[in-house]
Amino acid sequence: MTSFLATSLAYGEVSTKGLAQCGGLFLLDTDSKDLSGTFCHVNDSVSAGKYTVFAGLSNYRIDGLWNDGWTLSLNSNRTIGSAGIQAYFRYISLSVKASSQPSLASNITAHTRDSSFYASATFERGNPELATISWESENDSDEVHFIEARWETEYLRKGFAIGARIAGNDVDAHLEQIRTAPQNVHREYYIKDSSRVWFWDSRIAHRFERSRLELYYAGLYANANIFGNTYRDNSIKRFMYIPLEANLHYGDIRWEHQLFGLQARGLKADIRMEKNNKRFFETFAPNRLLPASLTQTLSFSFLQRNYRVDADLDLSAITLGGHFSPQFDITRHTKITPRIDIHGYYTYDDVSVDKASETTSFIGFKSENESWSWMLESYGIIAGLGVSVERATQGILRNLSLFATATQLIPLKTDFIERGKSEKQESSAPETPEQTSPDENKNAGLESGKIFRNGFGAHLGFSIQF
Repeated sequence: MTSFLATSLAYGEVSTKGLAQCGGLFLLDTDSKDLSGTFCHVNDSVSAGKYTVFAGLSNYRIDGLWNDGWTLSLNSNRTIGSAGIQAYFRYISLSVKASSQPSLASNITAHTRDSSFYASATFERGNPELATISWESENDSDEVHFIEARWETEYLRKGFAIGARIAGNDVDAHLEQIRTAPQNVHREYYIKDSSRVWFWDSRIAHRFERSRLELYYAGLYANANIFGNTYRDNSIKRFMYIPLEANLHYGDIRWEHQLFGLQARGLKADIRMEKNNKRFFETFAPNRLLPASLTQTLSFSFLQRNYRVDADLDLSAITLGGHFSPQFDITRHTKITPRIDIHGYYTYDDVSVDKASETTSFIGFKSENESWSWMLESYGIIAGLGVSVERATQGILRNLSLFATATQLIPLKTDFIERGKSEKQESSAPETPEQTSPDENKNAGLESGKIFRNGFGAHLGFSIQF
């Protein structure tokens, strides 16, 4: 495809480079929890003089499952094709890329003649379908026992980056903003969002004679409002409203030699969901899932029921370790490079949830407040094995590379603690004493590390250049 598109552009030497790769991450507990993700990507590019034409095909799949008397699942399976063109000139470069997501992106870069300094701007607009989320009750006799909602959004991405090479140092910084707009797709159940995300990162790297030192930092701030809506008889009702605010910080220090390397990484994330006490902004309002005829039938005894939720998630994680990757010459043009990665990790995660359940009936009002908190602390080893084979010649086939890696998380100690308490209040009765359950080590596959021991990551692929 790209070879055909480049024919009319070609003058001088033409080079073609293709890449095919697949990978996946699998964390699973076959009893009640499952999380897996896979991707496959194929791309090809043709360079002819100042121009490069490229095309690609990607498939992404994410599956999540949580079973706790009811089943909540998330699925996203997308196949996306893309194509674009880049043009390189002495002081400026341009690129345009379109995909079947659908999306359209453009980039302009100004740089010095030797590319020792550059500044670029990116603009992208798209309208993807993010996922399908479904909920199923274990009781088939419930008025609504199954919900399936598709999540679509429209986004606008703007970014700016600068970089330079100064005295043997590579320095760059990047700032990006993504804004989404809600989409009314008018299905029986659908999800939409209105979000603003800021992302920034910076990197500095220094090359020594036989090694390289790199420092990297990335940050993210997100303010998102996620809505769940029903659409019946030309009427829209909101049954879910989740406002999220997130802050994430990530740091990475690595030193790499020809045969080995050392690396330290740290992650800190804070996610907050705050309830809104305004009318029609309940976190969950299940009565709005019911058809109008059924709501009218129940209205004498069941006028309103809703849930308002506050939640906090604090996540901290660090890793420290390194890799060893010697290189061996098999033949004159073929090299094989095995790789061993060993990292120690430590993570401490804390989640707290406060839920207020309110029911208004014909005879009065009832309120129930419940609180839960979960603590997960774990440390262990992240082990990885990999191998790459590269063949470089001077003929038509310039370079052929094959690579494969596998990664396993090995918890040495994992503690999972759950706490909960509840408080009930009725308009026709005095407040009842607070009910509190003691700390529990509940075996949900977490405290034993089962969900992590059953999980692994894998990546394999090959690249070819003519």
